[in-house]
Amino acid sequence: MTAMSPSIAVRLPSWITREHWLIGASLTRVMLGVWAIYYYVLHLPVREILWGPSGIWPHDRFLESQPFLSVWQLSASPVFSHAVYLVGIVVALAFTLGYRSRLAAALHWLMIWSLQERNPLITDGGDNIMRLVLLFLVLVNTGVHFSLDARRVWRPLPPALRQSLAIVHNVGVLLILAQLSMLYMSTGLYKAMGELWQNGTALYYILRVDEFSWPGVAEFVYRNPYLVVFGTYGTVLFEVVFLPALFNRWTRYAMILIGASFHTGIALFMGLVTFAWSMLSVYPLLVTDGEYRNLSTWFRRRFELVVFYDGWCALCSRSARWLRALDLSSLVQFVSFRDPGVVEVYGLDADRAGRRMQSVTSSGQVREGMDTLLAIFARSVLLWPLLPVLVAGRLIAGQRFYDALARRRLVLIPGTCEGRCPVEQRPPIHAPE
Repeated sequence: MTAMSPSIAVRLPSWITREHWLIGASLTRVMLGVWAIYYYVLHLPVREILWGPSGIWPHDRFLESQPFLSVWQLSASPVFSHAVYLVGIVVALAFTLGYRSRLAAALHWLMIWSLQERNPLITDGGDNIMRLVLLFLVLVNTGVHFSLDARRVWRPLPPALRQSLAIVHNVGVLLILAQLSMLYMSTGLYKAMGELWQNGTALYYILRVDEFSWPGVAEFVYRNPYLVVFGTYGTVLFEVVFLPALFNRWTRYAMILIGASFHTGIALFMGLVTFAWSMLSVYPLLVTDGEYRNLSTWFRRRFELVVFYDGWCALCSRSARWLRALDLSSLVQFVSFRDPGVVEVYGLDADRAGRRMQSVTSSGQVREGMDTLLAIFARSVLLWPLLPVLVAGRLIAGQRFYDALARRRLVLIPGTCEGRCPVEQRPPIHAPE
């Protein structure tokens, strides 16, 4: 047996004792948590029918099936059933928000496993991958990003313990990726042995199943022989080459794009939304932390926005603070044009900025008024639900609605008007020469 090369022998211990895929692990946690909350809330009105003691899978029959592990085994009381379901929602919420991430992951796995064991009649392939991924996530540090844990100050760990936890974390991620690769490889090889997959017609019969098709849209696919053959052979090829393609950066990127399209198609054309979402939840782990940082740097350079608000206006200052808090991506920088030197540095027209809030993009494009608000809302995920309202207002009223509000605001001018001056009384402000 050939001895390990010196470079590998030195680099491997250094690599394995440092945590990798931290950003991807955090994104996977959020996606799986959102899946669980959606699942719980969706079935909340029918939980008694699906998992209740007298539902379609009664409690006595559930016990006769000898489940491996389930909290629902402890009692047949309807009150207990309600309590377990509500606890599952709370745990899923804590898991999604990243509160005590490893503990929440363990409890969330237990609650999801228990729920699926309680009624095996309604599970699908997505539930199976979910169980395994959640189990492996117990080993993974998923709370470094996008979590409540990331906002807390933690005491430094001893070096030996930190390195041990890093090894556990990396092993957990590798187990998840291995599970995903084995799943694709096994299903691809199994399909390749089927006659319908060999002659290129399998997709036709899949889309003809009424329970798993989108009427009107699925017909467009299965009536086109070219799409059917391409989809049938393309599916097998993707699943078989997925694992070896991961070892090259560019083919890995291709697999991510193809896989995302593949599972999005399953969600749309077959209605298997939860299955597709559970599979896509693992995909963030296919991107390294360095690649995420490079993407973030490019994204910031492309979409960064500097907003100039009136620091003498109490309403404007409060609005800027709220908008800054809602900007999870930190793409928007709020600057008071009243601060010394701001007008000169950015070349602003101070009088114009006092009438309408202005902004400058990374490419130098200047916006004002409603257009600035649209740019802010477009960069803040939490504000996206209100974006259509703003767009409609901009198309219908232009800048008039913004100007009407701006004229009625009050500003606080230091040393004059006892702190309460309408905008109309404020003398025009010009940039210093």
